[in-house]
Amino acid sequence: MTTSEQPKKIVTITPEQILDGAPMQQEGGGVRDLKLVYPETGLGAQTLCMGLVEIDPGNASPMHRHNCEETYYVLDGEGELELEGERYPLVAGGCSLQRPNETHRVHNTGDKTLRLLVIGGIMFVPLWPKWPTETPYEVFEGTTKNAAA
Repeated sequence: MTTSEQPKKIVTITPEQILDGAPMQQEGGGVRDLKLVYPETGLGAQTLCMGLVEIDPGNASPMHRHNCEETYYVLDGEGELELEGERYPLVAGGCSLQRPNETHRVHNTGDKTLRLLVIGGIMFVPLWPKWPTETPYEVFEGTTKNAAA
């Protein structure tokens, strides 16, 4: 295959290419989990994922864990990270780190949508071509859109 015949490497995606329905998305719309940098979006990431989680006031993500590190950067809103039974404040401009296999969830305690930039490793399960299980996360409480399907 010559250079001109090789597929073009994808380095950016447009908003229309963002995938809806990642594992933390709640049935009913209280939590939205959008895939940005995932194998499914075609960018070819090999060691990390990045997504955007939006949690409406009064809602929370399911209690869950996974075998990779994950960090949240709070874009907007306020809430609490429940981590291993303790609660920690989340505020715009702040961040958190969840270590492998720590149980956690996020509560929106504010009056507007809590928006989190989420970055984690691709170590839970193979992601391509689609989740081989209902969810790659071990979910303890709550339901995800994928698990309800």
